[in-house]
Amino acid sequence: MNKVQRILFLLINSLFVAKYSIRGGLNPFISVSLYCLFTITIWLFISKRKPQNNRTLKIAYFFSISLLIIGILLLHFFINPYSLQVDRWSAIHNFLQNLFNGVYPYSAHTHLGGYGSPFPVWQAFHIPFYLLGNVGLGMLFSIILLSIFLIWLFNNYHRALIYIILMAISPAFWYEAAVRSDLIYNFILCFIAIGFIYKKKYSIQQQALGLGILCGLFLSTRFSIVIPFAIYLFPDFISSDIKQKLIFVSVAMLVFIISFLPFVFWNNTLFFFKYNPFVLQTRQGSLIEVLLISITGIYLSTKWKGSISNCFGYIAITIIILVITTFLHRMISDNFVNGLFDSAYDITYFNMALPFMIYVLADNNLMTLTKKNNIKSV
Repeated sequence: MNKVQRILFLLINSLFVAKYSIRGGLNPFISVSLYCLFTITIWLFISKRKPQNNRTLKIAYFFSISLLIIGILLLHFFINPYSLQVDRWSAIHNFLQNLFNGVYPYSAHTHLGGYGSPFPVWQAFHIPFYLLGNVGLGMLFSIILLSIFLIWLFNNYHRALIYIILMAISPAFWYEAAVRSDLIYNFILCFIAIGFIYKKKYSIQQQALGLGILCGLFLSTRFSIVIPFAIYLFPDFISSDIKQKLIFVSVAMLVFIISFLPFVFWNNTLFFFKYNPFVLQTRQGSLIEVLLISITGIYLSTKWKGSISNCFGYIAITIIILVITTFLHRMISDNFVNGLFDSAYDITYFNMALPFMIYVLADNNLMTLTKKNNIKSV
């Protein structure tokens, strides 16, 4: 699993290096080679390092988090969001701007003239950051929350530090930060939620109502969030009795539906609008991809067998399979008119897998190191 995740980590980040090397007039092969060499060097360095004392690790960890936060703030300070050719940030900002001005939110155009696809709960999550003047601060909040959560999840500063280092050397992450995209931190929060459920040992049999509410809220961010929760919860769902299954499913769907009701009552044309969020979130896929991912997800959900590292690895693999099959289907339909780096294909969808993939790399790296050195982790 670790080798597969390392290859996928290099491939995803190499796509970003290659795409923006070409746009910058650089040789993509040289750029990708240098990036891979740099990343492999970092891997070799951290894999050979014995865990330091807890005080040193704490200092290194919080120093790394501080650098990450400063880096994001600098990108937001120096990059004018209206100059970006990515409108995920304005899909949220303009929605909330309409909302607070009493204008129907889902009629809002992005700064590039499109329409926003995020679901209501995800829009509501950004209200505090909108009021602060920058919806992109959602990423800072998520990174700070992640940094606290990793220590609790791993119970280990070394693993948490490796996680942050791997994120910091990921061009895909820095791209998300630069364009103020909400995609990756939507899945960082999903990673935190699943990790929390795992750590607390919550189950559908015992906490059907609470888990139903949580899944309903996350479902009201974007549809693709179903994949991580489905792979993690499916074995638990199958083993629960019929009453708890019904409570879980009905509560999740009820929460999801309720989140849309204010906008349905506000303007009953939501579902008939050509660019409503349901259309925008499903236009990239087809029934073929849904069937393929459903089969893949169900199969892999039965394979992780209590290992959260394997679970997160399978989540990453399933997401990547979804993106690849969607791209291939579209390429075939378009007779390969557009290349992978054309605007027709949004490679940022691969970033949905990164939070889970990096966990596997951080977790397995330290387990391997501990076995080699016959030492206890700290």
